[in-house]
Amino acid sequence: MKLLDYEAQWQTLEQTTNPFGIVVMAHLRTKATNQNPESRLHWKLRLVRMLFEKGYNREEIIGLFRFIDWIMSLPEELANNFKTELRNDEEAGRMRYVTSIERLAKQEGRVETARESIIEVLEVRFGEIPNTILEKINGINDVSMLRILLRQAIAIPSLDAFSALIDEISL
Repeated sequence: MKLLDYEAQWQTLEQTTNPFGIVVMAHLRTKATNQNPESRLHWKLRLVRMLFEKGYNREEIIGLFRFIDWIMSLPEELANNFKTELRNDEEAGRMRYVTSIERLAKQEGRVETARESIIEVLEVRFGEIPNTILEKINGINDVSMLRILLRQAIAIPSLDAFSALIDEISL
């Protein structure tokens, strides 16, 4: 069975508390709104609001929110409208995890920026970076550890020494 086959069962998807229903609805509405960003904004907001209505726990809401946010990307202006609407809903007391979702997104942004900075410094200093080192860097989620690695990347004598340092720190 294909996910598109669930379009005919939309009402069932809306009524189920199974998280798979939200995943399928997000996929279907992403496909349906491919050329209509305003409609995608509407559906993205509706699906995120459903997370709270269905009574999911905090971890489920955050996980499903991440998926919806990833799959239903919006142009920058509409993404800002989305954030504004979420904040309004939170202030009205309808969404109790929005602030933690925003904090999580900021943290992920800091991690990604730190990783990119390390890779850029290494590329400037040593040229192409082997995939093994890139995978190690991308496997680190601790911002403080990434900051240490950034400082070391500036002065370390070789990629081999940097790779060994990552192995040492990761233990």
